[in-house]
Amino acid sequence: MRVYTVQVRPPAGARPPRAVILRDGFAFWAFVAPVLWFLFHRCFALAGLTLAAMVAMGALLPPAAVGILTLGLQLFIGFEARALRAWWLGLRGWRTEAVVMGRSAEAAFLTLASGRPDLARLAA
Repeated sequence: MRVYTVQVRPPAGARPPRAVILRDGFAFWAFVAPVLWFLFHRCFALAGLTLAAMVAMGALLPPAAVGILTLGLQLFIGFEARALRAWWLGLRGWRTEAVVMGRSAEAAFLTLASGRPDLARLAA
């Protein structure tokens, strides 16, 4: 079973409330290409910080250490990318409303719909 968090953006002005279901756990594509993964998920500051860290490591460290530290950074990002995305949404006003489990995103949505139909309507 996978764990999913439900992030909700409250209504603001003319924008209606919205919910998104985020899977928790290792993000393979964030491990392989962290900057592109962050850009794809609209986490622009995190993409910039990751790129800056990689450039700084390449410029300041000896070549033997760069490969190991880059791999370590990418491994860390692979494990924490989804939590960092939830944190990024929290900075933009979203809040965690629920945690659900399911074998897939669709099963998690059905679990959410059975327990919190109001949030399921926002996520649909």
